[in-house]
Amino acid sequence: MSRVVALDRLKPGQRAQVVELRSASAARLDRLGALGLMPGSWVVVQQRKPALVLRVGETELSVDDGVAREIMVRPA
Repeated sequence: MSRVVALDRLKPGQRAQVVELRSASAARLDRLGALGLMPGSWVVVQQRKPALVLRVGETELSVDDGVAREIMVRPA
């Protein structure tokens, strides 16, 4: 089983399963959940620069580095 890392550690093309969202902001957790980003969901990093862009199912979204550090994933 792979180790758990923050989303900002992944490279473009890497796929991972979300394990935990560590944000203290309830509003941020609600927003990420509404976009399909929650424990158990699978993400693929599309690009890292100039912004981290990821795909969650059919949704593509961009997150800043601070948010990416709060999303813990297990790389596939």
